[in-house]
Amino acid sequence: MLDPHYLQQIADGAEQIASELHEYIIRQIVDRMMIRIGRGDDYLLTSSDRWRIQVLQDAGYLLEDITVELAKYTKRQEKEIKAAMEDAGIKALEYDHKIYEDAGLSPMPLTQSPALIRLMERNYRATLGEWNNYTRTTAQAAQRLFLNECDLAYNNVLSGAVSYSQAVREAVESVASGGVYVDYPSGHRDTIETATARAVRTGIAQAAGDISLKRMEEMDWDIILVSAHIGARTGDGGQNPGNHLWWQGQFYSRAGKDKRFPDFYKSTGYGTGEGLCGWNCRHSFGSGDGVNNPYKDIQTADNYRIEKLEQRQRALERRVRKTKREVMGLQEAVEKCKDDAAKFELQQVLDRKSHLLQRQNKAYSDFARRMTCARSMRDCRLLSGRESRRQKQGPLRIDIPNKVWRK
Repeated sequence: MLDPHYLQQIADGAEQIASELHEYIIRQIVDRMMIRIGRGDDYLLTSSDRWRIQVLQDAGYLLEDITVELAKYTKRQEKEIKAAMEDAGIKALEYDHKIYEDAGLSPMPLTQSPALIRLMERNYRATLGEWNNYTRTTAQAAQRLFLNECDLAYNNVLSGAVSYSQAVREAVESVASGGVYVDYPSGHRDTIETATARAVRTGIAQAAGDISLKRMEEMDWDIILVSAHIGARTGDGGQNPGNHLWWQGQFYSRAGKDKRFPDFYKSTGYGTGEGLCGWNCRHSFGSGDGVNNPYKDIQTADNYRIEKLEQRQRALERRVRKTKREVMGLQEAVEKCKDDAAKFELQQVLDRKSHLLQRQNKAYSDFARRMTCARSMRDCRLLSGRESRRQKQGPLRIDIPNKVWRK
């Protein structure tokens, strides 16, 4: 079983890598745009055919540069996700083994169980596969964004709709503010860092769940205890898997042997996106004895309020990250722009965004301080700055054979 606060922080390292990649892509797009549209209106207003050829060439170079850089970020992400999976695999069984040992059983260590290692490998591959899908679509989206904004600036100036300096400023603002996104089949879209954090957190939760269930099968153990935390999502408020508050912190029967407890799968929706260990879920589970429940004293009266406050905090975090990305993109444009008039306008926008970022940082810090709940309720705490897993504790390592993890 994994602690909810542990699952909340487990994806921090992967999210940071994805955030750095997003910033790199924005800088590359802006840099290429300044080469093409940042040299003055005389340079911009070339023949349409020549313009199209030049822009397409630049788009090709941009995609090549991003593709090369993606390989570097992917290697970092592979190490981060693998370390997180290993760490979570060990922790997932720590609590469970105490229950088994108290019952007189002798479970095999994780490192000696090929079946459990295969489960970790499967979830690792699946999570890394999602990252690869995100980065591939993100690179293509970056190329499209570059082409669209360059063409828009060219056509606006050519038609006389706006001045050259305004066209450059609007193009840079559009790239820096909009960024590049991951589009889901459902129509939902996220930044690559948000999508990565969700994929890693979900992948690790599912890996831990699969390992715990497999060990329960090996031990012929029926009773399951699900973790709990303040701020659990409530969904529509009904008694269904989407309402995590409804099923958290309780005992369940895995195989239906113990009639005192409800069915695990039906009640929690384990294995579905909306249920236990589903999309971005911070809950976990492990073996239980049916008596000792460390989550029984968690006060859930303020759950709805804390849930909304946590949502607000995440919204503030996204707002700060977005403005930071805008400032970074504008700084790149100011440094690379060769036209004095356009550079002046870009500098004015940069000054305004920098001031906005300062105010947003202060607002976030003030909110986080007000958000700190009673220290005795560990799961209720919302940290003003999330400390990464590796800063807080060194990663626990297990010696997984190379042949298991090899592609």
